[in-house]
Amino acid sequence: MSVVCDLESFPPAARGGVLCIGNFDGVHRGHARMLTCGRTLATQCGRPFVMMTFAVHPLSILTPQAAPTPLMTLTQRMELLHSFSPDAIILLQPDPQFLAMAAETFLHEVVVSTIGAKHMVEGPSFTFGCGAAGDVAMLEKQYTSHGFDLTVVPTVATTLADLTEVTISSSLCRWLITHGRVQDAAQLLGRPYTLRSLVVHGHGRGKKMGYPTVNLEVQQLVPAQGVYAGRALVAGCWYPAAISVGTNSTFGQHQVSVEAFLLDFSGDIYDTSIDLAFDHWIRDQQSFAGMEPLQRRITLDVQTVRHVHEKFQPIEAKSDVNHMSPAQAAPASAAILCQGPQS
Repeated sequence: MSVVCDLESFPPAARGGVLCIGNFDGVHRGHARMLTCGRTLATQCGRPFVMMTFAVHPLSILTPQAAPTPLMTLTQRMELLHSFSPDAIILLQPDPQFLAMAAETFLHEVVVSTIGAKHMVEGPSFTFGCGAAGDVAMLEKQYTSHGFDLTVVPTVATTLADLTEVTISSSLCRWLITHGRVQDAAQLLGRPYTLRSLVVHGHGRGKKMGYPTVNLEVQQLVPAQGVYAGRALVAGCWYPAAISVGTNSTFGQHQVSVEAFLLDFSGDIYDTSIDLAFDHWIRDQQSFAGMEPLQRRITLDVQTVRHVHEKFQPIEAKSDVNHMSPAQAAPASAAILCQGPQS
């Protein structure tokens, strides 16, 4: 298991390695390409592989109203980062003093003096330092003078269901999810968009209709209101799930909630953490005249979910590290870049 630390407790054994820095929200396929490249270079060089990330988005400290709602919990993100086999993950709790550090100071005091990086691997949109004043252009001008090498991994493009070609990013993932396009979001992420949450008590209406639901207390980005076919991970087992995101307008509620009926499951899982994966959008939310027409609609939705689950093979929850060869992940000049700073 990788060492998780802060800058003060960064292990000396991890100095002199390959470093990747980022928020890594979503750990999407673009992140996976960069992290795979970093892992490959570190292996080829015989050096440690180090990641640096923030426990929360820096904007949540600087301008909380502008901070994006996270795509995943910190636990989910750390699990995926560990899958790339880093030797150390520096997990920072951002504070105003750290975020006010000038870009040049960050390079000298953090990257060089504390971490002792010999190689940085980043994407073309990477920024650092106060006001995001540092960027890849700055790194390209200064990396040799700081004694490390630099690899900039190109962005990853993919094609959405409507045949639009896009560049993968966390912001595009958010846009797709908030518009209910969970299949397209899965194409960017490399796995279904998944909420992780404790199961909390609801109003019990589903149980009265013969469809007891689990209700989630969500801290992540919630998909657009609607009904989805998905799956729930409970105690290590996946169950097909009919997922509802909405306000329960039939009963006069106005707050958006997330609840799911798990097919072929029975049991009490209150206060248990589950994963709820969104595979397919089924329909918009509707208001019904009462409980009986709602019950009939739920019956149809459950039938649809079972059909979708049986017909379609869901995208596996894999990161690019599991299905990219080293030749795909690392640039052709990797062997040269691994030799250390060039004169």
